[in-house]
Order: sequence, then C-alpha cells, then structure tokens
Amino acid sequence: MKTTIKPILFLFTVCFGISLSQAQNEEHPWQVSLGINTIDVFPTGVTQYGALFEDFFNVKAHWNLDTTPGVVQITKFLGKGFSFGGRGSYNTITKYGKRKANDPFYNADGIIKYNWNQLLKTERFAPYFELGGGYAIFDATGAGYFNLGAGIEYWFGKEKRTGIVLGSLFRNTGETYGIKQFQHHLSFAYRFGNTDDDNDGVVNRVDQCPEIPGKIHLNGCPDSDEDGIRDSEDKCVDMPGVAAFEGCPDTDENGIPDSQDLCPELPGIQAFKGCPDSDGDGIEDALDACIEEPGIPENDGCPEEKIVEDPISDDQWEVFEIKLIFFETDKAILTYESLLTLNEITEVLRAHPSFKLKIKGHTDSSATDAYNQELSERRALTAKNYLIIKNIDPSRLETIGFGEAEPARSNDSEQGKAYNRRVEFIIIK
Repeated sequence: MKTTIKPILFLFTVCFGISLSQAQNEEHPWQVSLGINTIDVFPTGVTQYGALFEDFFNVKAHWNLDTTPGVVQITKFLGKGFSFGGRGSYNTITKYGKRKANDPFYNADGIIKYNWNQLLKTERFAPYFELGGGYAIFDATGAGYFNLGAGIEYWFGKEKRTGIVLGSLFRNTGETYGIKQFQHHLSFAYRFGNTDDDNDGVVNRVDQCPEIPGKIHLNGCPDSDEDGIRDSEDKCVDMPGVAAFEGCPDTDENGIPDSQDLCPELPGIQAFKGCPDSDGDGIEDALDACIEEPGIPENDGCPEEKIVEDPISDDQWEVFEIKLIFFETDKAILTYESLLTLNEITEVLRAHPSFKLKIKGHTDSSATDAYNQELSERRALTAKNYLIIKNIDPSRLETIGFGEAEPARSNDSEQGKAYNRRVEFIIIK
C-alpha cells in the first residue's frame, strides 16, 4: 500500500496542476518547484496537541522534518498576480506532540496563489499569499482540508527563471478524526514556458505581430531599416526614413523626399526640385556662375557689370570689354587657358590701334597685405610682358596691383579664393 500511494499521489498532483492551471509571470507562465518539508501537528488548536501557535518554533520537539525532496508543486500564471495549480507532498510523522509515532503522511492540494510583487513593484522578491484545499492521509486515515498559507519567493539571474521558495500553510479540517497541521516547505523553483512565439521580447498578449520578430517599442512589429517606423507603415522598408514621408528618406533634410529631390544630398528648395540656390538670387547653383553673390540671369547669376573707374587718374573711361585670367595659389605663372585669353586680347589690340589696356592684378587673402600687394603686381607684370612679346606697344599697357583689397568674391571658401587669384584686363577706347 505505502509503495503504491506515493507515485500515484505525485502523478495525481502533476496532472491536477497541469490540467487546472493557467503564467507564473507573463513571459514564463509555468512554475515547478521541488523541495523539503516539515509537518507540525502540535500547535494546531486540538486540545491534546496544544493551542494554536503554542510552542510554534519548538523545532526539535514538534517538527517532523524530512530532508529528502518531499514537496512538488506546479502552478501557472493567470494574470494580475494570480496563479493556480497543485501541490503534492509526503513525510514521515515521528511525533504528535509528545507522543512518538512512525506514520507515513501524504497529501494533494489545489491552490490559488497571489503574488504581491506587482503591488510592491519588485521582481526578485515575490511575497505571496495562498489558499486552497485538498486531501491528506496520516498513516491510513485521510480527511479533506481547507488550506491558508503565505511565503516568499526569490528569483535569480537576468531572466529570473530560477529561484527558491520558503512557505508555510495551515491545514484545517472539519472532520473530527482529522489532524490539523502546519506545513513548512523550502523548495527550488523554475519558471518555464514561453508566450513569446517569435522570441522578440514582447509577449503574445501585447505583441501586435506575434509571428514576426519585432521591436519592443513598436509592440513587437518589425522595423527592418530601424528608422522607428514599423514595416507595415513604411513605404521604404530597406532605407531609413522619416514619418512625414511614410518611412522614405530625406537625406538632406530639406523637406523634400529623396524620390522627388534632384539633389538629395544638398539642401535645396522646392522651386528647383530640391537643388540649392545658395545666394538666394533665384538662380539655381548649377546654373549660377557666382553662387555666393546674388546676381542676375543676364550675367549668369553674377552681379551686373559696372563702368570701371581708373584707379590712377580721375578720368572716366568707357569700357569696351573685360577679360580675366586666373592663377594658382602663391604663383604668377601663366596657364594654358590664360595664354588663350591673352591671345584673344592681342588680336583685339591689333585690330584697334587706339585701344588701351589696363591690367589689374589681384590675390586672395591667404598671406599678409604686403606680400599680397607684391604678388598682385607681379601677376599684372607677367601678363604685360607676354603682350609685349606679342609686339603690343608698352605705352598702350598700364599695370596696377591691388593685393587682396578688391575681392570679387568672398574669401571664406576655396572657390571664392580661386576666383580672387586673378588679373583683370580692361580694354578701353
């Protein structure tokens, strides 16, 4: 009889717990625990065994301690702190108060447990309260019981799936032949099961895409390009974008989506389909010869040309034409393009013997004022010497250097500096 009751009892407990229970926490709903227990029948209010709680902590005299694993419990989390399940235990009763004995003890309980950790906002420590009922057998005498208990759980590790449980419960019975008792147990517990089918850290209950791994902040839905917009609402799932354009990109952040932006990497304006107009003169940079100076369309985006005043005399000259040549940094050497321009000027001067030429040298702001003045004069003289070699009368040629004093464009950019390293040729009637 004793050899068959124990396995039958545990099989019943396990089946009872699994069939009736429903999470231990939302992520790992099932909890199983195995441990040791002690039975105390002395301070239970039965006259011959002592008043309730009398001599409660007299471990040596009254506790029936079994150090072999004698308690198994299975529960499942229902939600809002509640769990439901079953427990089975066995022990050997060696004393009823002062009376010695050697009676086997078996019991099976159904339990409802409430964890206080949700109220206390704790995860590792989980105090709990339980109530339930079941059937217990002392030797060969069994009776039905109503149970009331409490305890505390402590969970280890990052996922808090393993822990220890310390609990006590009081079993009361209305049967006159039943034996009221306290049972204390210490168990090792493990949480298992998974209500997160796609393993993305969002439980199915709140996962709006339960079959596809997703992001926690998107309620479990995927965001392939990680732009904060779920794929189902993202028209460009492979390119990070912005919500304003339904997940499609606006690389230069100018308010125009890349798909409609002809210059997606340069902040521009709607009028030019996303391409820039840096100086705000209404001429697109790609068509503007002076992108840092407001100009006019008739002059390719550069400022309107004005009559040049002679820097040497007070006379006002009528300008026939202005030509430019450019130089590399800190050099006064003519380039191939410069020679072509000088050849054109030579032909004009030959065709119009009365024309004169003012040659004005300029620099950028890279060096000192004195050095730039000398460099500008050398550049003007280099151009003059070439024209003399081409048999232009030196009396028709006038040179002057301005250093960095008259920049044509801003020296704040490399493009502006390159333009300022120039010699101007003013052909005058």
